[in-house]
Amino acid sequence: MEAFYFGPSESYLFGVFHPREGVNRNEAVLLCNPFGQEYLRAHKSIRRLAINLAKLGYPVLRFDYRGTGDSAGDLSGVSAEHWVEDIGHAIQELMDMAAVTRVALIGLRLGALLAAKASQKDDRISRLVMWDPIISGAGYVDGIRSVITGAESSGSRSRLQTPDGTLHFNGFCLPPLFQETISSWGLDDIAPTKSVPIAQIVSHESDTFAHLRTSLSDSPGFYYELAPAPHDWNYVDHVGGILWPKPVVDAIERYFAQAPNL
Repeated sequence: MEAFYFGPSESYLFGVFHPREGVNRNEAVLLCNPFGQEYLRAHKSIRRLAINLAKLGYPVLRFDYRGTGDSAGDLSGVSAEHWVEDIGHAIQELMDMAAVTRVALIGLRLGALLAAKASQKDDRISRLVMWDPIISGAGYVDGIRSVITGAESSGSRSRLQTPDGTLHFNGFCLPPLFQETISSWGLDDIAPTKSVPIAQIVSHESDTFAHLRTSLSDSPGFYYELAPAPHDWNYVDHVGGILWPKPVVDAIERYFAQAPNL
């Protein structure tokens, strides 16, 4: 495992590279994080997934988008398009480090929507795995705003909206430009246009997941699995609140274990 910085000097990104072990696969895996509190809760799962996929022979990179985690800057002036650019930088860095020609993307929650957007015009991407995906960017932002509105009436200091329109949710801010750009994206429009194999792996059933599954069912190589597991991504407590949805992590590992070596 190697921690390092990469990307453009004006917005360098923090990454952790897991070199392949055993089988020498010509395909790497890039992990695309969810946002805010969800990323904190998912950190153990993402790290464990990276370690286990490396043992299957996949070089793996996990990284922080600009303005988050240990990457440079803050979220002022950052749009969803910038985070898609960051995914592009991470793909190239991973290809260079691992000497592979193709990269699979695994996106969790908002990371799935960003990964799908990134794969629209990028022929370096070999497959797309969507874990509990956010289907609608507008619905995601509206959901956060609705929770904040309800919390403000009870005097919450961790869930509020400032006069410039920034949403503050569980200690993380979502600036207006990011809200505006992500709100115009939806998996219903993006995912069915993909020519690469898509996997939809979910921890629970919902109407939106079922709708997406139906829209993708005729896509070549489409894979669906329901792996019942905890999924309260935004739960907040006073001891860290790590979520460990092992059945989903296992399902993703099985999917990659059975994938042909490109």
